[in-house]
Formats: sequence, structure tokens, C-alpha cells
Amino acid sequence: MAKQTSLDRNWCSELVSVVRVNRSGTVESIPGNLEEIGEQSALVLTECPVPVGTRLHIACRAHVLRGNTYSCEYHPGLGYFVEIELAPASRWSRNWFAPRHLVPVGSHQLRLSA
Repeated sequence: MAKQTSLDRNWCSELVSVVRVNRSGTVESIPGNLEEIGEQSALVLTECPVPVGTRLHIACRAHVLRGNTYSCEYHPGLGYFVEIELAPASRWSRNWFAPRHLVPVGSHQLRLSA
């Protein structure tokens, strides 16, 4: 039986910086591409892994989204897909910030078979 995955995010493409905030207060910036965005979560493709539970900021032009990683999967030839749960005070809205290349999925959830 095919695995069902639902997406509640919009597809997009926007160059961003993923800024890791370490416990010591130091920061590390990793270039990435914002692949999907939704009110409560985002997906960023990077060249470096980001450990689950890492607190981070996604810098998109003049906007900053804050959250924590909840998964990081490596795909050969592409890189690391980092799933980020956005902080309640950092929920995304299209009225607030729209990536340059945004493909709205719509109000209906899209179901994919894997």
C-alpha cells in the first residue's frame, strides 16, 4: 500500500539563510533554499545537516522566521531537507511575507502517494 503524506504548506523557492542559535549564544549561518512554507512550518534545503531540536532563524530578505527543527533528511544529489516548526510568535502569513516564487497549494490539502 502506498504511503500517504499530506502537505499543508505552499510550494516556493527563495534563497534564505538558516541561522543556528547555539546554547552558548554563538550563531552559525547556513545558506539554503526555502522549498515549502505554511502558517506553522517550513521546509528548507541545505548542504549541511541541522540536528533535530535545533533552535534557528530563517532569514528571508528583510523577514525572519523563528522555530525549531523537527526533522532533517539527507537526499543524495540534493542535500538535507530540514523541516522547521515555526514558533507561535513567528507564524507565517502571505500578507506578511511572500517568497518570490510562491505556488499556493490552496485551502485543500494535497495528498501524495510515495
